[in-house]
Amino acid sequence: MRWLLAMSLVAGCHEAPTGAPVQDLAVAPAPDLAQPAGDGDGDGGADCALDSDASLLDLVDAIVDKMRAGGNSGSDALVVPAAGDRDAFAARVVAILAGDEAQACALPPSYRLLRLPALRVVAEVDGAAAPAPSLYWGTYAAPRTPPVPSRRLAVETPHPIFDANTEHQAADLFVQTGASWFLLAGAHRCADAAPSGCSGTTTACGADANYRISDAAHATQLPFAAVHAALSARDGALAFLQLHGNAATCPSALVSDSSGAWSDTGLAGQLAAALVARGVDVGKCGAGYPTSACNLCGTDNVEARFTAAAADACTQMGTSYGRFVHVEQQAGLRTSYQPLIDAVAAAFPAQ
Repeated sequence: MRWLLAMSLVAGCHEAPTGAPVQDLAVAPAPDLAQPAGDGDGDGGADCALDSDASLLDLVDAIVDKMRAGGNSGSDALVVPAAGDRDAFAARVVAILAGDEAQACALPPSYRLLRLPALRVVAEVDGAAAPAPSLYWGTYAAPRTPPVPSRRLAVETPHPIFDANTEHQAADLFVQTGASWFLLAGAHRCADAAPSGCSGTTTACGADANYRISDAAHATQLPFAAVHAALSARDGALAFLQLHGNAATCPSALVSDSSGAWSDTGLAGQLAAALVARGVDVGKCGAGYPTSACNLCGTDNVEARFTAAAADACTQMGTSYGRFVHVEQQAGLRTSYQPLIDAVAAAFPAQ
């Protein structure tokens, strides 16, 4: 883990001058991410973006390949931002993806706005739009114009690499369903050894231990959690679908709203019913699950807790669940995932 104490930020400039020293992010000065970005909005304004004809799925696959090389388990690659920088970065990401492209001029130097044919993507890429992670703060996307049909839905992947193929699956689901937002965490959940301080333990990284600070579903210090929080606060009707994978003795899909209780009438219940209608073996958290062999109901998920109005998402349960749906999946559903996409299209209302 590298704590971000400083990083120079020159608005509108993402290339260091030739011969300039490379900064050590562990000791370099912190970026002033709260500075104004300048004027401009929409596809006009200051142009600090790259245009690319790549598909989101190909881009995500390439990003995950780079993540495997540099941000994998035990890599200690993640740069943990100060709280103010985390929140400023998250606010800037949301603003950019919502259309204020001039904000891209004040992103950290490793980040750029990519304009794909139908999407805006904020990602760590180089000047040729190739993945080039250094902070490992995640990748975020939204449609440039609302697709038809569209859904007020954010699709999240907090455990890239570890929950194999959820990255590609989530990207495809986001595109096919016309969802509003896409969030991909920036590093393997076991990348860094330091604990997050949030409640709960896991055997994901070896012996049963506290969640790690690199675990995007269980760490409030990360930009991934801050972007989720910004979206949740921005739109009280926005729903969230967070995709996970497991090798436990669980059904093909274990569905939850992360409250520990079950309701057939909520979004989680509607998704479960749609999955069953498509032949998927479904478990319901709060109605037969968790069990000793399948205890993956997401009650300590920090994104779920935030959206459920927890006083402290790191350590406390929320009080108002229903907008967040947590899906644990066996490998088969993560590979042959069209039934999940079709179920999401049936369960989450279109506009």
